[in-house]
Amino acid sequence: MRKFDLLNFFYGLGAAIILVAALFKFIGWVGADTLFIVGLLGEALIFLISGVQPVFKQKPYHWERLFPQLEKEGDEEAANASPTAEGVEVTQAQQIDQVIQSMLALNSSVENLNQATSRLTSYVEKLETNYEMVNSSTLDYHKEINSLKIKIASANEKLKEFENYKF
Repeated sequence: MRKFDLLNFFYGLGAAIILVAALFKFIGWVGADTLFIVGLLGEALIFLISGVQPVFKQKPYHWERLFPQLEKEGDEEAANASPTAEGVEVTQAQQIDQVIQSMLALNSSVENLNQATSRLTSYVEKLETNYEMVNSSTLDYHKEINSLKIKIASANEKLKEFENYKF
């Protein structure tokens, strides 16, 4: 069960006073300066008290009491015994095998990434070629449209001249 920490309470109280003072200052209410002074002096006093507060040594936790499975019979003997050469070689061999497997997996991933990058590069090159073709065709289309506009305007003028011509 936690007990009430008076010092922590005053930390929070001082911070709350400062925040309210900031709110008063932003809104322009009266009393902001006084609240700032009270809050900052309170915080300074709390920091001073916490700076000289004695530190108590914590008791070591006995986890094996809470979790009995942590304490197995013969653990002390196994912890005190030195590892055998065979055990070290087996462990090293297993670690080397794990490193080799990891490297093979990494190599495979890098190869897949290289292939994907190559495909992406070729797709981008094709897109660039297609974009240039579409851009060129669009420019040609605009030229043809402008030429057609000129011809239609000319035909309209000829038609107006023909309508004005009396037989």
